Amino acid sequence: MEFDVREGERLDDLVRDGMRIIQRPDQFCFSIDSVLLVHFVRVRRKDRIADLGTGTGVIPLLLTALGAEHVTGIEKNPVMAELAARNVRGNHKEDKIRIVEGDYCRPAELFPSGAFTSIVVNPPYREVGRGALNEKRGVAAACHELTASLEDVFRAAAYLLAFGGRLTMVHRSDRISDLVTAGRACRMELKRLRFIHSHEGEPAARVLGEWKYGGHPGTTVEPPLIVHQKNGGYTEEVLAIYGKEKGTES
Repeated sequence: MEFDVREGERLDDLVRDGMRIIQRPDQFCFSIDSVLLVHFVRVRRKDRIADLGTGTGVIPLLLTALGAEHVTGIEKNPVMAELAARNVRGNHKEDKIRIVEGDYCRPAELFPSGAFTSIVVNPPYREVGRGALNEKRGVAAACHELTASLEDVFRAAAYLLAFGGRLTMVHRSDRISDLVTAGRACRMELKRLRFIHSHEGEPAARVLGEWKYGGHPGTTVEPPLIVHQKNGGYTEEVLAIYGKEKGTES
């Protein structure tokens, strides 16, 4: 594999399928949230999947490792859109992934309604005015709802999804009521839910959710996902998600 790594960038190992990824610390580097999100997605071979705000393209890349064959990464930031395209080329995934530069909050300018059967998104978590804004614009936009609100995410998903399609998202657990309310306003019903805990016995920090466009009420709450053992290392489940065996964590 050949990667076009430029000044200020670094090349990281994704482990899965031997893939690697270029990241820019001055913009935004993906976190464990994206990795856990991908493994919560129910990937079906024929799905037409869109990743809203793809950033480095890490979610589309990892989805292909789980069997996805038609993934579109949408990214508003031209710097990150170009970087994501380089990551797709470097991993030779052009036959499965395409990167589209554009604003997913204006989906009608990009795609026809119902173009996808599955939407995946790791959106900005914090409402504007809550928490300090990072001085780096790219990081700030990834963390705070500067360019896309929670309502924007659901509206975009409702437009882009075919009826019966699925939206899978990771978010802050303390915003669960906002997630349910915003989803229902767009005819998106929460069907699956899994809370993420840093350590066993601690309150949840994140939540994974799957919504169905046009679905009926009724939610399955799955067992909690514990990230760390008491000694600070990853749990066996998280190591397996990363594609590592117990004792190989670095």
